[in-house]
Amino acid sequence: MINLKLPPNIIFLAKGLVFIFIFCCFGNSVFAQNIPVPEKIQAALLSKVLKYNPQIQQSPKIQILVVFDNNSEINKDEFIKGLGNSIEAKAIYPSELEQNISGYQAVYFMQGIHYQASICKKYKVLSVTGTPRFIEQGEISLGFGLQNNKPIILVNLISLEKENQSFSSDILRISKIYK
Repeated sequence: MINLKLPPNIIFLAKGLVFIFIFCCFGNSVFAQNIPVPEKIQAALLSKVLKYNPQIQQSPKIQILVVFDNNSEINKDEFIKGLGNSIEAKAIYPSELEQNISGYQAVYFMQGIHYQASICKKYKVLSVTGTPRFIEQGEISLGFGLQNNKPIILVNLISLEKENQSFSSDILRISKIYK
């Protein structure tokens, strides 16, 4: 057995390189989940919440667009599965939103996508997301977050008004409201 004594600065450098290697290799998997509420739970909540919006025709099937990109393709499938039978979903890329929005009652924007949400205001269609900061900033009207480790409904009243949408007081009473 060979006993090598390395200088302390070389040991420190080696430990730092190991840390950087681990962070680079596994960092994406540790920080990948930026949304607080899983897609399946959001979908189940959305199917319930939409019943309290008088602007949405309570027909046998509510129609919703799901806007996704290459980074959210797997999550999109989970969300659509969670919607159940009362909501019919069509998945589209952001560039397809304006040409597809007519005839839909809501648009769900997957994680990190919000830059096309102004189209919902133009066409008076409800915008929904699972990214709380887009609701806080007024870019999207309805969404879901966590409060005390439990899902909560988030509503931006100014954005909701611009989309010509509303919810019953029953939903607003249990929601976190932004103005």
